[in-house]
Amino acid sequence: MAAMNWTTDEYLLDKFASERVSGVEYNLKETRAGGNVHDVHTMQQFLKAYNTTDIYMVSRVPNKMMKEIQFLPCLRCGGFLNFLDVHNLWMGRGGSKSVVHYDDQDNINCMLAGTKRFITMHPKYKKRFEAHPNSKKNRFGWVDTDLDRSAKGYGAFMGKIDVDRMNLKKYPGWRDVEWSYVDLMPGDCVYIPYQWYHQVSAAPIRSINIHVWYWRPKHFDAKSCSTNSGPPPSFSDCSWGYEPSGGHLGAVEKGGKKPTRCKQGKSSKRSKHSSAQSAQNEL
Repeated sequence: MAAMNWTTDEYLLDKFASERVSGVEYNLKETRAGGNVHDVHTMQQFLKAYNTTDIYMVSRVPNKMMKEIQFLPCLRCGGFLNFLDVHNLWMGRGGSKSVVHYDDQDNINCMLAGTKRFITMHPKYKKRFEAHPNSKKNRFGWVDTDLDRSAKGYGAFMGKIDVDRMNLKKYPGWRDVEWSYVDLMPGDCVYIPYQWYHQVSAAPIRSINIHVWYWRPKHFDAKSCSTNSGPPPSFSDCSWGYEPSGGHLGAVEKGGKKPTRCKQGKSSKRSKHSSAQSAQNEL
């Protein structure tokens, strides 16, 4: 897809300098307490600042950039495009680290530049992870800010642990946790099911990744696969913002907003990558 050409800041400045970005945050090592950067509103402003400051972008994909991102085949077959929630663009100078957390939606995350490691843990640990939140009885460092307004950050996450220095004496529950990891390079994507716990660390080089949050339908729409022909739709070809009326699995078919829709994508120029580069990206 055309977004694979976002390999340099010069390219982004030439094409998207004036594009509005909706979110830039402090702290490459996420604490959820750093807050938003209030004086960065365009791609140009971000690109001039991010290499020398402790900031990173987590923004809705700017309008013109949406045209250069296409949906993967796995989302085009089955009815998933009817329940699109949010798209996001992540960009940083490298070295960023997220907290351990989970998302309520299914997630397809793709690397366009740089390298990131995604560590995942099965939701079978949910009762153990989240028992006695915000207290010393919790054996994993789980924090729920909705239950304790004095807690730093927002949402629910492993807010008391240091992802670089795990203290197994203070939080011994981690000794028994099974986990997996995947390293993403440019051109790679990972599927993270809803409520799977995960943590993401970027290599110390410039990185860009995009993700799609969507609500998983209860039934696979096989009929949609027979009409899945022609160029894939881009992010700009679809409506967004679906929210179910309650719950997750199956709720999308019983209530909530009107299903999202996509128009047929237009043909676009292929990325100018050599065969060697393409092969390397698949390793």
